[in-house]
Amino acid sequence: MEGRSWERMWPPELPYDYSAMNLDKASLLIDGAKKKAEELGFAMTMAVCDAAGNLVSLQRMDDAALLSLEIAQNKARTAVFGKIPTLLWGNSFKGTDPELLPLYFHSGWITFMGGFPVVVKNKVIGGLGCSGATWEDGVIARAALKALGADISGADACLKEIGVPEDRW
Repeated sequence: MEGRSWERMWPPELPYDYSAMNLDKASLLIDGAKKKAEELGFAMTMAVCDAAGNLVSLQRMDDAALLSLEIAQNKARTAVFGKIPTLLWGNSFKGTDPELLPLYFHSGWITFMGGFPVVVKNKVIGGLGCSGATWEDGVIARAALKALGADISGADACLKEIGVPEDRW
């Protein structure tokens, strides 16, 4: 898959494909995330939404925190609506003159690791949210995206930005 810059862009250039996400694809994403979560020893919740932000699938692993149900869904919606990884929104709300401060107060907007747009063939087909750890949310989401064959460059960029060694991915 061709590389892309995941710097926050507005408006993002990626088009939506509103018909591409389905339960089979959502299940592949969740299965990929669960496999990596089990390997790392985390109980997670994974949410997948379509390109319109509608929930397609939600799974909470045994013993995952109850709050992770809401957080995973919010990460998935933030990723699909913003078309960039949720972590990258954080810098928009920092500094003395944050450019998007009102958005920070939007109900359900997430600005930390774990939410990624699901990009296939340079189109956003949905959003993925993984919740239950910290930086590991990004590693687990990356495995989910990889299981579907979706673009993982956004996950790679975020993991590099926060300094996670590649051998931990």
